[in-house]
Amino acid sequence: MSETHDQKSQEDRVTIIVPTFCKIAMEIHRQNMWEKGYRLESNVKQHTFWEGDGKETKTLFSGEQMYAATFVKN
Repeated sequence: MSETHDQKSQEDRVTIIVPTFCKIAMEIHRQNMWEKGYRLESNVKQHTFWEGDGKETKTLFSGEQMYAATFVKN
């Protein structure tokens, strides 16, 4: 059976955003992500984050690239 949009929206997602790759590892262990039943959804990579309200868009974290790790729990 293939997943539908509704099934995917039922997954619990958590994204940890930190300034360095080393801090991702520290946060994963500090937050006990594996023990809580989460799995890493994709590779940990640097991102530039933006926020928009439909009218304006602005950068987050002063435009600095941050590392993001997204975890999912079904």
